[in-house]
Amino acid sequence: MTFDVSRSTFYYILCSMFVLLLLTGCGGNTVDGPVTASGFIEGEGIRIAPEVGGRIAEVLVDEGDAVTKGQVLVRLDDALLLSQRREAEAAVAAATANLARVQAGARPEEIGAAQAALVQAEARRDGALQALEDARRALENPQELDAQIAEAQTQVALAEQEVEMARVDLNEAELKYEIYADQGGDVERTWALQVDAARAALEGAQARLEGACRYLNVLYAIRSSPLTLQARVHVAEAQYHAAEAAVVAARAALDEMEAGPTPEEVAFAQAQLHQAQAALALIDAQLAQLTLTSPITGVVTSRSVHAGETAAPGVPLLTLANLDQVTLVIYIPEDQIGRVQVGQSVEVTVDSFPGRVFRGQVATIAGEAEFTPRNVQTQEETVSQPAPPAESEGDR
Repeated sequence: MTFDVSRSTFYYILCSMFVLLLLTGCGGNTVDGPVTASGFIEGEGIRIAPEVGGRIAEVLVDEGDAVTKGQVLVRLDDALLLSQRREAEAAVAAATANLARVQAGARPEEIGAAQAALVQAEARRDGALQALEDARRALENPQELDAQIAEAQTQVALAEQEVEMARVDLNEAELKYEIYADQGGDVERTWALQVDAARAALEGAQARLEGACRYLNVLYAIRSSPLTLQARVHVAEAQYHAAEAAVVAARAALDEMEAGPTPEEVAFAQAQLHQAQAALALIDAQLAQLTLTSPITGVVTSRSVHAGETAAPGVPLLTLANLDQVTLVIYIPEDQIGRVQVGQSVEVTVDSFPGRVFRGQVATIAGEAEFTPRNVQTQEETVSQPAPPAESEGDR
């Protein structure tokens, strides 16, 4: 919200338009008589304007209403920003959870999965190495192909037995875990680790069986539709190098999980959280700009809008008058101006407060005469005066 302070004339609601000024001498000086004059009251006008545009949802005051400092005057529509704020809150929650996850490091089950992936990669690598060695031997002695097939069949049978045994071990571990899970604590965690280990062993056995079957199929293919032995060696070398690269990648992933988060990863997650928080704070600031409050205690002197209209940034919607300090402007005939001095005490009476006397002080005297309809040559004089207080016996 923005507001401009300007000098605007207004008339005190309980006062008549004109007041009577009685000038008395300074200190104990004696004067020929009081100087009387009429004038009008001025106050500081504060124009209330929004910093952002939008549809006006509510105008809570009208002309003539008294307002207090901080009182809500106008509300602009906030439906769109509230929707954006909910999205920003969700983004902050997600960034907070991500930072906590990064700082905590990998969970045990994630490390277990990485370990199983490494075991599988190593099994495929070993199978590829065996295939390469066999291909090289076949290149040196082509008669060994049948012997290699027989050996490969044996390896497949052994791998199948290993898979079956690993499956039995996993079933047994899962059964024990179901039995002891209700006990919680160390017992539950122990059997949970046993289940993870058995599952990893089964996955490794399945990977070795897969490699043995693949190798046997390669041998069958060579026997049924022989390739050149040199081409077989080239294919085996390519498969081995690819399998070795997969092992390196799996080991690096496991090492990274076991080492925990790096400072860079934590810093990046923190930056994401700060960015989400800043976006939320920006929306909150924009929401605050949609509520216009009074910067002073005073009176609404003008209102130019209604609910449903569109407000433009910087265009005043209301004008307030500050009643904490008012100024009385009077016009003194030129032949009487010599009797007036800055700082001189004055007494003011107002038709709307019969019998009461308000006290003020001459604040400024104009530097040149000004034409008015009632006095052709006058000097303008300004009296600084507090706003009328509640009536008391001492003011009578």
